[in-house]
Amino acid sequence: MRRLAVWHLCVLFLLLTAGCDDPSAVGIGLIGEEGVPVLVRLPADSVLVAQQKDRTGNAAQVLAGRVADPAIGTLAATGYLDFTMPLGTRVDTTIVSVQLQLRRSYLYGDTLSSVTLALHDMLEDWPFSGVASDTTLPAGPQVRTFTFTPTDTLLQVALPAEWIAAHDTTLRSRTFATSFHGFQLAPVAGNAVVGFQLEATRLLVITATDTLRLTTSKALTTIAREATVPPPEGRLWLQDGTGQVVRLRFNFLADSVREAGLHAALLEVPLDSTQTPPGFVRPLPVSVRLVGVDAEGNVPITSLGEPIVLATTTPDGGRLRFRLTGITLQTLQRLMLGETPIQYLQLEFPNRDNTLSPLLLDTRESRPTLTLMLTPPAP
Repeated sequence: MRRLAVWHLCVLFLLLTAGCDDPSAVGIGLIGEEGVPVLVRLPADSVLVAQQKDRTGNAAQVLAGRVADPAIGTLAATGYLDFTMPLGTRVDTTIVSVQLQLRRSYLYGDTLSSVTLALHDMLEDWPFSGVASDTTLPAGPQVRTFTFTPTDTLLQVALPAEWIAAHDTTLRSRTFATSFHGFQLAPVAGNAVVGFQLEATRLLVITATDTLRLTTSKALTTIAREATVPPPEGRLWLQDGTGQVVRLRFNFLADSVREAGLHAALLEVPLDSTQTPPGFVRPLPVSVRLVGVDAEGNVPITSLGEPIVLATTTPDGGRLRFRLTGITLQTLQRLMLGETPIQYLQLEFPNRDNTLSPLLLDTRESRPTLTLMLTPPAP
């Protein structure tokens, strides 16, 4: 009989993790006989919004543009790119033209109007590793502006003849890597932020006999929040690129939970949505990750200096679902027992994605909830 009850509960939990929209309909909160696992729903005791430094150096893409989202506010993104000369190559004939080749990989904003960016020289070497997204870097003189439709996938930006003449010696130099410092992409006009894929970004140096394709050596995106719109009541925005995180705290003090054996865990975070104007694109984040943080917001790291990620998920079906397994399940068990400095489960975005994509979290009646499969302690 007991084995059958355990089997039934396992099936119920599998139904939950498969994406059932109403967990209460499959027996959450049922208490079994002594020693038999039970399913317990534990709503978040508190939901806190906090700020931390977002870092975008050498992410998968670089962002540029300005977007005024009527539901969130206005954000401006400025991109920085530097390039490296292919090994064993040199410019040894007349330079005919130089082109910046950009392949769009991301779009947030109005698709019905054009975007104008300004291309500036960077006169000095600039940092990128570990740099916060709200950093300000000084740029040199403007090279040119260029206007495009934000839905364009490939841009070819020709650099002026005056720029080529002024940089002819640098482009031919054996010390190109240390004497050339790349460009800044700054917003000028339009209502969209676009992302350009680093792997496909090239600086083409076209000579009378050959075309040299310089690849990116480093990149950075800086973000400035220029205006803010309050979220609807009972909801809050979680937006990539802004350094904003959401911290969830759960009350594990009840003996039936604190001392229980943990077999499986699922964190569900309900989402809401708002309408967008015609032609306006507000993309969902590629991924959201769950980490544990202490009271000061510090994230435990691995021996390689990477954050200990408990789970990663993609928004789906109007909610986030984080399934904790293996070592991450053991970490949650230690949190329940009070054997770890971790006090909050934190929702954040991987630095590698580098987007401005937002999520509207619903914290009204359906609060973020942990569903736990537990074996209660013996009385």
